Amino acid sequence: MALAGLLVFTACEEDRDSNPVLNTKGNVEFKLNTPEFAGLNVALGSTDFLTMTWSQPVLTTDNAPLGAAGTYGMRYAVQVSKDGNFTKTFESALAEVTDAEGNFTGTPTGHDYTTLDAYFDECRAEMNADDLNSALNKLYVWPAGTAMTATDAYLRVVALWMKGDGSQQMLAKSNVVKVILIPSKWIDVMEKPAEESYLWVPGNGNGWNHGVCPVLVSEDGENYSGYAYMNGEFKFTPVGDWSAEFNNGSFKDVSGNIDLGDGGGGNINFVGEPGMYYFTVNIVDKTINAVATTWSIIGGFNNWGDDVDMTYDTDNHCLTADVNFDTDTEWKFRRDHDWAVNFGGTFDALEQDGGNFTATAGAHTIQLFIERPAQDGMRAVLK
Repeated sequence: MALAGLLVFTACEEDRDSNPVLNTKGNVEFKLNTPEFAGLNVALGSTDFLTMTWSQPVLTTDNAPLGAAGTYGMRYAVQVSKDGNFTKTFESALAEVTDAEGNFTGTPTGHDYTTLDAYFDECRAEMNADDLNSALNKLYVWPAGTAMTATDAYLRVVALWMKGDGSQQMLAKSNVVKVILIPSKWIDVMEKPAEESYLWVPGNGNGWNHGVCPVLVSEDGENYSGYAYMNGEFKFTPVGDWSAEFNNGSFKDVSGNIDLGDGGGGNINFVGEPGMYYFTVNIVDKTINAVATTWSIIGGFNNWGDDVDMTYDTDNHCLTADVNFDTDTEWKFRRDHDWAVNFGGTFDALEQDGGNFTATAGAHTIQLFIERPAQDGMRAVLK
């Protein structure tokens, strides 16, 4: 159903810099606008996303303006309930039937809502249809083979204060809107997620420092992949120290920009040009492949035409570009001047084919942290 973009929405009032006092009691309410799709049976398998909008809640004393977006770590989240009560989360119900080893001892019960993974910085949410389908499966925990029929769902928005210690506090909640959604597919919500394992890549490009070096990621403990800046010799380690390592004697088949000759101390020689490379490593087959990549930004500021290439910042361990936008614009990251690999979404959770980023007119520095230090995900910063 071509529902995306149908709605005329009430945008947040423009924030201005100030020094407000936040209402931290969590008792503020605000208006969630009734979306047009509320009167329809929405087939999630036939649309990419659904849009909702809401008014800006009064979160400060005397409604003092909050200041620039993100100044106070304010975010909005969408919650989905099967009865509109919002009393117990799926995640808490799942924890009740999970033992200390992470094994499930039963089926979660008694829950009536869950929260979509995406956060929103404006008074508007483009809810991914797959995320909504996952939410329905969590709420109802259907057995395999269940027919996907029209299902009631109740939506609300909460305003969250994202604190510096990683915790969050709800400051406001909206009214509840009932919608009817048709799930796109059955999902096994009791399936254990794959456990990641890692290969650290200390070397000349990062000062042989495990604290800042990139990390390759694997879900099977055999095949590892990820981005790493290369500038000379390096090694791999399966832990974040030197207690174990994979060196030049650990591999037998490598790409042409790598030399397994003795670089001294078992170091692996990288003989390609310095730059950002995409690595695929198999520690069972003993193979390494490194492909050079170019990263750039592209957007409405140049009619989605010429890319602005990014360069590597060795001090901050990221790709960076300085830009000056004539007007407010939308933009994205992409690899090798092609759309096959492109990132949008949110700065703290980059997504392949994610939504466009936005930026105001003026001079900006854009940083792309595409290497994964420790186990942190890829992220970006707009200054």
